[in-house]
Amino acid sequence: MSERLLLLVESNTTGTGRLFARRAADLGVVPVLLCADPGRYPYAAEDRVRTVTVDTSDEGALWAAVEALAGEDRVAGVLTSSEYYVPTAAALAARLGLPGPSAEAVRACRDKAEQRRVLAAAGVGGPGFAVVSQESGVSQESGVTGVTGVTGAVEAARAIGLPVVVKPVQGSGSLGVRLCADLDEVAAHAGTLLAATVNERGVAVPARILVEEYLTGPEFSVEVFGTEAVVTVAKHVGPLPVFVEVGHDVPAPLPGDRDRALREAAVAAVEALGLGWGAAHVELRLTGTDSGAVRVIEVNPRLAGGMIPELVRGACGIDLVLAQVQAALGGVPELGRGGYARASIRFLTSGRDGVLAPAAVVADAVERARAVPDTVEAVLYRAAGERVGPAEDFRGRFGHVIAVADHGGLAAEAADRAVALLGGAVSYPEPQGEAASSTDQHDGGDRMSTTGDPAANEARGVDTGRLKAALDAEAHRIVYDQYLPGAAGDGLGEELRCISEVDRAHLIMLTECGIVDAGRAAALLRAIEELRGQDFAAVRAAPMPRGVYLAYEGRLIEQLGDGTGGILHTGRSRNDLNATTTRLKTRGPYLALLDAVERLAGVLLAKAAEYQDVVMPAYTHGQPAVPISYGHYLAGVAGAVLRAYEALLDAGRQLDVNPLGAGAIGGTSVPIDPRRTAGLLGFTSAAPNSVDAVASRDFVLDLLSASAVLGVTLARAGRDLSTWTSEEFGLLRVADTLVGSSSMMPQKRNPFLLEHIQGRSTASLGAFVSAASAMTTGGYTNAIAVGTEAVRHLWPGLSGATDAVTLLSLVVAGTEPERGRMAERAVDGFTSATYLAERLVLDGMPFRAAHHLVGETVLGALDSGRSLVDAAEFSAVGDGGLAPDRVAGACVHGGGPGSTAAGIQEIDAHLASLRAELTARRTRWSDAATLLSQAVLKAVTS
Repeated sequence: MSERLLLLVESNTTGTGRLFARRAADLGVVPVLLCADPGRYPYAAEDRVRTVTVDTSDEGALWAAVEALAGEDRVAGVLTSSEYYVPTAAALAARLGLPGPSAEAVRACRDKAEQRRVLAAAGVGGPGFAVVSQESGVSQESGVTGVTGVTGAVEAARAIGLPVVVKPVQGSGSLGVRLCADLDEVAAHAGTLLAATVNERGVAVPARILVEEYLTGPEFSVEVFGTEAVVTVAKHVGPLPVFVEVGHDVPAPLPGDRDRALREAAVAAVEALGLGWGAAHVELRLTGTDSGAVRVIEVNPRLAGGMIPELVRGACGIDLVLAQVQAALGGVPELGRGGYARASIRFLTSGRDGVLAPAAVVADAVERARAVPDTVEAVLYRAAGERVGPAEDFRGRFGHVIAVADHGGLAAEAADRAVALLGGAVSYPEPQGEAASSTDQHDGGDRMSTTGDPAANEARGVDTGRLKAALDAEAHRIVYDQYLPGAAGDGLGEELRCISEVDRAHLIMLTECGIVDAGRAAALLRAIEELRGQDFAAVRAAPMPRGVYLAYEGRLIEQLGDGTGGILHTGRSRNDLNATTTRLKTRGPYLALLDAVERLAGVLLAKAAEYQDVVMPAYTHGQPAVPISYGHYLAGVAGAVLRAYEALLDAGRQLDVNPLGAGAIGGTSVPIDPRRTAGLLGFTSAAPNSVDAVASRDFVLDLLSASAVLGVTLARAGRDLSTWTSEEFGLLRVADTLVGSSSMMPQKRNPFLLEHIQGRSTASLGAFVSAASAMTTGGYTNAIAVGTEAVRHLWPGLSGATDAVTLLSLVVAGTEPERGRMAERAVDGFTSATYLAERLVLDGMPFRAAHHLVGETVLGALDSGRSLVDAAEFSAVGDGGLAPDRVAGACVHGGGPGSTAAGIQEIDAHLASLRAELTARRTRWSDAATLLSQAVLKAVTS
């Protein structure tokens, strides 16, 4: 009896290839691996996968092998987990009449130069680029022509602007991808790539390269299946100038609008390239904090590597490997979500040359990594005694850990801790002289004790000279709770990222001022870049007996010695450092709140325009008052929201003053240049007074105050909408996607989000009171009560306000007015009475007399059961025209409902001007980050 075969053309080497074979076997299909060198894939022998040795680069030989297999059994599908062989597998599937992607689309996609052209033509955002060929020079994309080879690459880089990324047009796993800081580096790397004739697998490669604009900003991937964006993945990349992926988080911790923007860009790229079958791995960067700043790095017409499919399975319950196999076999892929966990992977790399320690030490490191809570896998790829060194591409990774947790942030933190412990498997040569490490020989710099080793204790801040013991453990837990494992969010990671950002700018400035040696500064910057690339895993896993900064600085001193690591704090104090990092940490939540407020204002104005003619009663004291429109009400709320937006922008101006350089409180005698660090960090000025620089956290109070005023508006609007959605009023209907049900009462539709809005909108008010109260206990100097205890209330205050704003945006967008009921209530509530009195006044009657007469008319209407229109006509009061819609339209003065359209235009114009101010601030911060990265790159590569 013949068997059904799934042909696997070669494989990747990081785990998914084995999973392809296993999923096929699970479906009752025999996997057959077609490969040139079976020894490349040890799993094939371990799992007894049927293997056919064939030159997979020879189409004729490969087809002959396939025909031989098809003669004995039935070939049911063709796949590959290796990017290099996706075109080959697609062509084989097409020739056999089996499911698969378009061979032509895949072939074009694999050529990154052609991919760039197609995406650019389709309007999909990406970096500026040029294609350089050894034979025909440089393409016109760079704006230069008539030059060839290395010269062409240099001219392209000059036209695009340094630094640039230089990479082959075909490749995988970041092989050959390098950031070049100057033209000499461009020439050297371009020459190397253009001279290559085969890749690392011996497959011929074209003599063409890409020179691309270097994009900054966080990097992500979107895993697409068909044309569906399955999940967004956060990516961690190691130190420049190479781009080694050292970790992934699934799903990416992103606001909804950023996630949607990434997903939409990924799907647009896939469709533009003519893909749409099976899996695609799309890599992107967010080059700014607004949802439109998405740039596609590249599209890979295959399933993701780096164990990402396993992370997706652990976090989302979606087995992408199984789905790909099912699609290849002609089945219906299973993409239903079955979980809402978080999963993270961290790869083990080394920043310097070392060797895997003896077997017992290796085994201990693996066990310690596996023992970290939420860690599900810890693996080393190399054996005891094997050498390791700085990673140039994915082949430099020599182990990984995977963690899965239910709560956001816990998986990432567990993976960071576990990979740091796994690093204990590496032994490094003892540094000579002052750079000698204080860690155990086999710790890899990732473990140390807070007792016993005086050098280690000094580096970590236990022995400060004056103090000889660590902080009491219970006191440490209370003071540093936000940085402990299990704390909400990633407070430690954010603190370390901000500290390192300040350090980068500080070291550049110290070097330019001639205060520190350029070589030592470069060594420090390289070590900092390595820590950043590994998300500070080594620092996270270490004790912090005297706080985060001293543990971080201690790690650098252990690695580089006091003569290099000890220069970091030159010309500054933790006081001005903390004042600076607090401002940097505030930027993200601040922008998130402003983005949410801008979105709410936009939704309110759009709905105001849509419903400006939908008449309803305005209520005062809970009673129907006068006729307005639902749009007029929403425009009124928009005006209040816009004032809050403006107040937040004003409060944010204090975020633009650089306190770094103020020292402990009295400045410094070291000839530093605070204006230079201000520019590198995106500030507009340096603080003019050192006392004010370290003592003030007024921006915390200003931001919370503006947020509290906004919260009052949100709560009041939420109260109105909640009342109007009730069955008794029945003026609004909220979409089913925005209401809840009762666990007991089947008839209930609970607009519970409005209650959350009212509750969360008060968070900033409570935070303001708490922060202000804490500040009153400290003098006007550096004070823990001000710089730490008061500041800790800022984050939940801003977060609560952002949540409330976002929820109100959703509710307003998803709520429809019950037009008939609104009109009915406007009539039944006698809302035209004031207008009738005003008509009488304009006819010559004194207002009080008109007021009295209309009041009697309303009383008569109530007694007779008539409407005001009928009662006025019956009593011969006025001259008609009392329909609420006509009355509302007539009230054009004083900003009444008749002027709603003009009011919307005015508010919208004001919003545009405020948006421009925020965009300028956001752009300045983003440009500064790029400038700083360029300065660091130049320093570490010169």
